Amino acid sequence: MKRRRAGSRGQGLVEFAIGITIFLTLLIGIVDLARGVFLFNGVSEAAREITRETSVHRGSGALGDSAETVAMVDTQRTIVSGLTVTAYACVDLGGATVSGTCKPGDWVRVSVAAPFQPVLPLLAALGPITLTPVSSAEIQ
Repeated sequence: MKRRRAGSRGQGLVEFAIGITIFLTLLIGIVDLARGVFLFNGVSEAAREITRETSVHRGSGALGDSAETVAMVDTQRTIVSGLTVTAYACVDLGGATVSGTCKPGDWVRVSVAAPFQPVLPLLAALGPITLTPVSSAEIQ
């Protein structure tokens, strides 16, 4: 029969504590990354939907003031918490801002933003990360 040394009695417990800490940190980091990717996908989809609605329904006022676009923004805000539309722009094919009114053939560019707060304390110390996708669609 094998005899234990007097100093190695809690060695397994210490090794387990170190190992589980590293494992759980990696697991929470992977879950945080997945949450961030999921949120970025939702924010990007919101930008695409708002852009499409704005390109089809421009209205007579400023870009993004049509009833359909406002309703779409409200709908996307219920899906993605903290969503804000940061800019509407009318641009040409090259990306330069068009002066005057938008007309068919021009492009609508919509920028949106939403905050992401990581759970992992190492990343949470950086504060909320702002996701800012931009989407463009041709005016119909």
